[in-house]
Amino acid sequence: MKKYLAILMMMLVSTATFAEEGDKWLGVNLNYGFSSEYKNFGIGGKFQYEIKQNLRLEAAANYFFSRSVGGEYGDLRTWMLDANVNAHYLIHLSEKLRVYPILGPSFLFAKASDKDGGVTDHFTGSRVRLGVNIGAGIEYQLNDQLKLNADFKYQYHKDFDRPVIAVGVCYFWQ
Repeated sequence: MKKYLAILMMMLVSTATFAEEGDKWLGVNLNYGFSSEYKNFGIGGKFQYEIKQNLRLEAAANYFFSRSVGGEYGDLRTWMLDANVNAHYLIHLSEKLRVYPILGPSFLFAKASDKDGGVTDHFTGSRVRLGVNIGAGIEYQLNDQLKLNADFKYQYHKDFDRPVIAVGVCYFWQ
């Protein structure tokens, strides 16, 4: 676990080291992660920094709320926390509208418990996984201070893959 936290910290610090010039944005997201086995909603925050024209890095963290899974695993309650450092290449469709591919490493922590709050036999309690995000996004700049965005990404982790849809708003920060 300590090894994974050290890697996560290095990912987040590497994003901040570029923050000497360029546009900086702070934002919040509403997320929906889904797979054939389980679905859950989440909230998150992000920091975006344009390191050069049309190339942006984003550090983000998301908390996915506890949800009952059911199915072959009985009555499990699961919650998840993920942290990501994604690169975006901005493609300008108009002055205010941009699309971008998403690519970057992902760090996932997931925990499950049975109905009584104890650890189940089917899931050892918690899992930590390193993975990758691949997807696309779109953003619309409302004015000089605010923009709206929507992302669709697929998160690949060992024993755990799923698509995540996010919608959010960002504030220009100097």
